[in-house]
Amino acid sequence: MNRTVWPIGIVFSLALLSACAANAPALPKTETKPPRQFVGQNILESLGSTKDVGVAGVRWWEGFNDPVLNQLVSTSIQNNFQIVAAAARVKEARALLELSEVGDSLLVELDAEVSAQQSDRNNNTASNNPRNERRTSLGFGFTLPIDLAGRVEQEVRAAAANLLVEQAGLRAQIIQTSTAVAQEYLSLLGNQKQLAMLRESVELQEKTLAIVQARFESGLSPELDVRRAETSVETLRASIAPLQQALQDSRHRLATLSGQFPGAYEQLLKPDGDLPGYGLAIPLSVPFQVIQARPDVQLAQARFARAAAEVGVAQADFYPSIELMANIQIGSTAINSNPATSLVIGSLAALLNQVVYDGGARDARLNAALARAEEALAEYEQVLRVVIQEVENSLTAIDSSAHRQTALGKAVVSSKRSFEQADALYQLGLVSFLDVVDAQRVYANAEQALATEQTNYATLIAGLFRALGVQS
Repeated sequence: MNRTVWPIGIVFSLALLSACAANAPALPKTETKPPRQFVGQNILESLGSTKDVGVAGVRWWEGFNDPVLNQLVSTSIQNNFQIVAAAARVKEARALLELSEVGDSLLVELDAEVSAQQSDRNNNTASNNPRNERRTSLGFGFTLPIDLAGRVEQEVRAAAANLLVEQAGLRAQIIQTSTAVAQEYLSLLGNQKQLAMLRESVELQEKTLAIVQARFESGLSPELDVRRAETSVETLRASIAPLQQALQDSRHRLATLSGQFPGAYEQLLKPDGDLPGYGLAIPLSVPFQVIQARPDVQLAQARFARAAAEVGVAQADFYPSIELMANIQIGSTAINSNPATSLVIGSLAALLNQVVYDGGARDARLNAALARAEEALAEYEQVLRVVIQEVENSLTAIDSSAHRQTALGKAVVSSKRSFEQADALYQLGLVSFLDVVDAQRVYANAEQALATEQTNYATLIAGLFRALGVQS
C-alpha cells in the first residue's frame, strides 16, 4: 500500500475518479409471492369457527385451561437457558451495533505537545554580554478519517442486520420452547391416562383369570384356558413398565426445559391429570400473514440483509481511504531582554491510502460476499416454502386425527359391547375362552388407540401454533 500526502483538492478528485472506476454488481433479488390461501384453509376455518368462545392469542397455551401447563410454560420462558443464551446474543449484537456506529472511521485523533527551551550562547570569550535565548511552544493537531466510500455505513447496516438476526433467533427459541413444554406436558397426561386404562385392563383380566381358575378347579374348563388367561394378564402387565419410563422421561425433560435439574417436578407431575381439550378458537390466517409472523422467515430476511451489507463493505475496499490532518503550533521566542516574538504556524493536509495492486484479493472478497448473499437469498426462498409446508402438514394431520378419533370412539363402544357379550356367553358355556380373550384384547387395544390419538390431537394443536408463528 502506498501512503502519500496530497493537497486536499487533488485528494477529492482522485476519490471521485476511483468511485467512477469501481463497479457495483447488482445484488440478487426475489419477487416470490406466497399462495393466497392454504390448501387446508377449510380445516383452519373450521378450527377458528368455534362459537361463544374467545380466540387464542399470544398466550395460546392458556386455551387448554390447565394451571400446571401455564406454570410450566411461564417458568420455561423465564428460566430456559437456551432462551437466556439467545437473549445474551441479542445484547451482544446490540453492543456491536453501538460499536460500529462509533467505529474507527468516526474517531478524531488529537495530539498535543508542550515544550520550553533556554540556551546561553557566547561566541566571544572576551565578551561580557552572552546571548540568552528562550523558546516556548504549544502544539496540537488532529486526524479525521473521511469515509467517502460509505464503508462505515455498510458496517453499521451489517451490524443492524445482525441484531435483527439475533432478535429473530430469540423469538424462534421462545416459540420452540413454549411449544416443546406444551407438547411434552400433554404427552405426559396422555401417557398417564393410558397407564390408568392399562391397569384397569390388567385388573379386569385378573378377574377373568380368577373365574377361569375357579371353573378349572370345578372341572368346567380345561387347563389350557387358565394358561391363556395368565398369558393375557402378563402380556398386559408387561406394557406398564414402558409407560412408566415414558412418564419419568417426560418429567425429566420438562424440568430441563424449565431450567431445572431432573427431579424438580416429581411432586408436581406425579398426580394423574385429565387430558384437556383446547377451548379456544384457532386464529384464522393466510400464508402471507404466517410468513410475516414466523421468526424463521424474519431470521432468513435479516441474514440476507446482513449479507447484502457485507457486499457493500467489500465494495468499499476498492475506494481510497483518506485522513484529513491539521496541526497548529503556537509559541514565542525571546533573546536576552528583548520583547518576545509570538509565532503561529498552521498546516492542513490529507493522507491518501490506495491499494495499487493486490493480486485480485479485493475481487475475491467481493465475489465471496456476493456468493454469500446469493446463498442467503436461496435459503430465504427455501424457508418460505418450508413454512407453508409445515402449516399445510399440520392442518392435514389435525384433520386426519379428528376423523381417526371419531372412528376409534365407535370402535371402543363396539368392542366393549362385544367383550361383555363374550364374557356372558362364556360363563354360560356357549363360547370358548379364546373368544373371551380375543374380545378383551380388541377392547383394550381400541381404548389404548383412542387415548393415543386424543393425545396426538392435543399435541398437534400445540404444534399448529408454532407453525402459524404465534409468539408468546
